Amino acid sequence: MNAGYYWITISVSVLLGMAWMAARANKRGMKTAPVFIGTALGAALAFLLAKMLYVALMAGKVWPRYGVRSFLRMDETEFSFLGGCLGMVLGMALTAKRFKIRSGLLLSAFAPAGALMAAGARAAEGFLGMQGVGKYVEIDAFARPPFAVSNEWGEWYWAIFLLSALAALIVAAVFAFSKKEDAIVSLRFERTVYYLCVPQIFCESLRSMGMRWGFVRAEQVLCAVVIVGLLVYGCLQTHPQGFFRRFGPVLGAFVSIAAIVGVEFGLDKTNLPPLFWYGVMVTALINFGVMEHIVTGRRLRQAR
Repeated sequence: MNAGYYWITISVSVLLGMAWMAARANKRGMKTAPVFIGTALGAALAFLLAKMLYVALMAGKVWPRYGVRSFLRMDETEFSFLGGCLGMVLGMALTAKRFKIRSGLLLSAFAPAGALMAAGARAAEGFLGMQGVGKYVEIDAFARPPFAVSNEWGEWYWAIFLLSALAALIVAAVFAFSKKEDAIVSLRFERTVYYLCVPQIFCESLRSMGMRWGFVRAEQVLCAVVIVGLLVYGCLQTHPQGFFRRFGPVLGAFVSIAAIVGVEFGLDKTNLPPLFWYGVMVTALINFGVMEHIVTGRRLRQAR
């Protein structure tokens, strides 16, 4: 473990994201001061909320052992990634309010840069030993970078931190250059967050370490909550006739969630091959994308 490189990598990714967001804001005729202030405030809140959410989620594990000192422990593995993301978003939202800017406008300008920051934070997990890796690699052809990383004994483990970072980079690129989201003020932000959460469910399942309640992985649950919340919000912005027609995509998302719960149970409790279970999970994640596409299509047609 190399905590110094971990924090340096995160800091560099935040600075790069801030610079990119400032350039995007300047190109669109927006002031850059909110970018710098929002990033600084967001970084502080990200650190705070990442720690607080970890303690809240893992209270049964850390509180009996450390008590109130749980909030003061600076072990890099004892922070919630989604808590950090929430802190950055909250910092931007508070800055928008301070500068009397529509929060959706500033958050949508921030979204691709935020995805870049998330990619850097995930890549930084490569410096935390086993925290960002998966199982032992049994296929010799993949026992090499970038597929895997080795420990001091020459054992190779799947580099899940790189897969997570790649997924976030793809999301950053897609929503930085996509134009159709401009039709609705907050849509770029909503879709960026949504598609950061979807692959994270898969990556979290592959990780050897993480926040767990039995076979349930805490950050998978948080991602699912965000996904459903965004779908509910999107459905509320549309006006098709009938409850089931209007909120059908939300019900479809719950089908995916049920399937993913079944997958995690099956991986933990059955002897069926993991490839089968992950095939089911990928299908469920694709369904999440289909549900979001339906809702976004409706909203864009209304916006025309």
